[in-house]
Amino acid sequence: MSDNSALVKNLIGTVQSDSDQTIIATSAAVDTRNIAYTCTPDASQPAVFLGEGNSAEYRDHRHLPMVECASSDATVLAVTEDDITIVVATQLATVPATDPAAAFRHNRRSAGQSEIVPALPDGFRLFEYRIDTVLGQGGFGITYLATDMQLNVKVAIKEYLPTGTAARIADRSVGPRWPEDAAQYQAGLDSFLVEARTLATFHHPNIVRVARFFEAHRTAYIVLEYERGEPLKTWWPLHAAMSEHDLLALMLPLLDGLEAVHRQGYLHRDIKPANIYVRQHDDSLVLLDFGAARQTASFHQDAASAMTPGYAPPEQSDGGQQGPWTDIYAIGATLYWMTTGQKSLPATQRFARSELMPAAKEIGAGRYSVEFLEAIDWALELDARARPQDVGAFRRALFGANLAALDLRQALGTQEPEPVPAANWRAACRSPKLLHAKLKEGARAVLRPASWPLAAKMTIAMLFAALLPMTLTAYYNLRGALAVVSAGESREMEQYAFNSASRVAQLVNDSRSVADYLGTDQEFAEFFERPAELVTKSIQAKFQKLAKTNPNIHTLILLDTTGTARASNDATLEGLNFAFREYFTPALAGRSHITGLVVPAKDGEAGIFYANPVRSASGTVVGVLVLRIKGSAIAAILDEIKQESIATFMLDGDGVLIHYHDRTKLYQSLMPLTPDRLQKIVADQRFRRDTITSLDMPDLAAVTIGAKAPGTVLYASTLSGQTEIAGYAPVPGHDWVVGVTESRLAFEAPLHNLFANVLASLVFVGVIFIAIAVLFARTIVQPINRLTNAAHALKQSDYDGAHIKVTANDELGRLARTFNIMTDVLRQREREDQRRRSRIRDATDDRQDPQSD
Repeated sequence: MSDNSALVKNLIGTVQSDSDQTIIATSAAVDTRNIAYTCTPDASQPAVFLGEGNSAEYRDHRHLPMVECASSDATVLAVTEDDITIVVATQLATVPATDPAAAFRHNRRSAGQSEIVPALPDGFRLFEYRIDTVLGQGGFGITYLATDMQLNVKVAIKEYLPTGTAARIADRSVGPRWPEDAAQYQAGLDSFLVEARTLATFHHPNIVRVARFFEAHRTAYIVLEYERGEPLKTWWPLHAAMSEHDLLALMLPLLDGLEAVHRQGYLHRDIKPANIYVRQHDDSLVLLDFGAARQTASFHQDAASAMTPGYAPPEQSDGGQQGPWTDIYAIGATLYWMTTGQKSLPATQRFARSELMPAAKEIGAGRYSVEFLEAIDWALELDARARPQDVGAFRRALFGANLAALDLRQALGTQEPEPVPAANWRAACRSPKLLHAKLKEGARAVLRPASWPLAAKMTIAMLFAALLPMTLTAYYNLRGALAVVSAGESREMEQYAFNSASRVAQLVNDSRSVADYLGTDQEFAEFFERPAELVTKSIQAKFQKLAKTNPNIHTLILLDTTGTARASNDATLEGLNFAFREYFTPALAGRSHITGLVVPAKDGEAGIFYANPVRSASGTVVGVLVLRIKGSAIAAILDEIKQESIATFMLDGDGVLIHYHDRTKLYQSLMPLTPDRLQKIVADQRFRRDTITSLDMPDLAAVTIGAKAPGTVLYASTLSGQTEIAGYAPVPGHDWVVGVTESRLAFEAPLHNLFANVLASLVFVGVIFIAIAVLFARTIVQPINRLTNAAHALKQSDYDGAHIKVTANDELGRLARTFNIMTDVLRQREREDQRRRSRIRDATDDRQDPQSD
């Protein structure tokens, strides 16, 4: 690192984010007096100072990774999710080049802050809770989905684990990452427990409920009721077309919950779309993440509070008095984002240039009522005293154009006209025209799920609810089983290859020992010094005896210094010259030599040649002894694996296939050979080929050619045309590699058959389940149909037809009884109305006929 270099924050790659606002921070070691921050749509605009890296506002984000910059006046750009460019122009303290150890420690500590802390494994037990999976992981902790093993219910468990200051160690406990982080870690842990105690005091359907909290593994955990849904931040963009009335109905319960929090003397202090959850089953809102909550009485002393720029009012950064109006600002900023589609600018920027953020009344004009938009702008007043001072006042302003909704919670609407009954199938089959209309109507109904019969919807829903998880589970288990089987099969293939390679090496070494022993026989040296016919016959007899007693030996040849065969167990070889063979030259030079697999021109049978120098009593090389081992001996070892789906192969050091069950594929290379290597192989005629063609299997070639250790590889085989898994192992003491291969389909076939059987079982179960589901759906649909028919009769004032015969005592039965009571009340009222009208009519007649008395 040069003396003129500086360390600056790498905002592009490692900037910390809380899902709503990019947090700009520096290392604690940085001189922040020369740092300027801007956060404007145009980077050329004047800088607006947001806070020092070690200020209270950013205290939880000061330990972030640093990178080396070549210039001491570097400018770094970052872009937030709202396409706002953040420019950081800074001069930072230089790490001296003369102290590389200090630089190393600084870099190691900086780099450590961005590590992903491992979560607790699935199945881990925390008292009576079993960890199922990770729901989310952020800079301050991990949230798990867990199961309460005593109650058999799902819960969410928050674990305090700030990645910037803490780490998990081998015994699953958590502790400070560095000794200097101990105080900050403990302060954060205390704050986490305060959050738990705070949540435990709230009992409201729109406030997340705490089941319990506890300390374990040197950290703390909060057990929360598990809510299925998603954050408002991701849910709202898909529902932004919601009307003002529906939006108010959505927000009203949340405002009631926030009011309950305030009544107990607490503030949330970090309300934003990411901390508001939308329940999956009814789209109601739940307020989450009370990590920043504190009692109201302590706020004027707690200026160093957590905050989210854009949703936090000025008093949270400048230490002003906080109260319900603090949370109301955040609610207003949330509504501003929901109604305008724009995120509220940080309060510090609004102070500097208020014109950068238009009012909600301007953006939402025409779509929302004036009262509603003015209430949002009122909540976003920078002066805390100018804002609504409590939720009640804000709610009244917000519902200014919908005051009835505050008390009248019943939705009114008009019924759709009753559909005209279509002709039944029996009548339709008698008329082509009716049948065509019936089919057309059925096709339209299929394309409109909303118009499907309730029984069909319930049957399909129950079918999917029962069979889809089973199918997905079966498929998931299949993939897991395939992975396990694949790993096991790979290990087995590797072991096969290793065992075969070891046996080949043993054969090679044993044969080499024989060749070495024969090379020291002084009878051979004496033969070259005084050749005689009698000695020649003696040597021939010795060779023939060795060949008969060792079935692996094919030929023994005694060559003179010119390469001419002087004696052999095969008399036809005597007199031939073998000086051109690759083994002759090194042996004549006094070095033993072993060849690869060679195919001689004479018999065409592959073999391995050992060449040892024959020395006189004075040590002079007077000849060469050649021992040829049958290639079939090696083939016999490799072919001992008797499985139909498994094939063995062997490669030489050049990647040429020298053993394979299909002999037509032999003596081809896995990859094209270099011209020099190809010329040498063709010249010595080891394979009796004029050229060596390529099999083009780069994946296999990459791991097997020159392999030093056993292994496995998944590759596309051009020999079989399938994807195969091969185990391979080098032959010790030689450059050969033995491989054992099997197609992937072959060992996956049993599992695929099992999965097919499972699917067949699912189909069978599905048919039975459909029948049961239809019967069950009819038990629900028929009472609903009776209620519907009764309602139609009631519209026609047919009270007898509106009476429902009730035989069940379930919810529908109780509903039917209630309907009957309502029908009787309406009938009685109509009778009273009729009697009243009759009395009025009679009284009118009496007045018109005074003679009636």
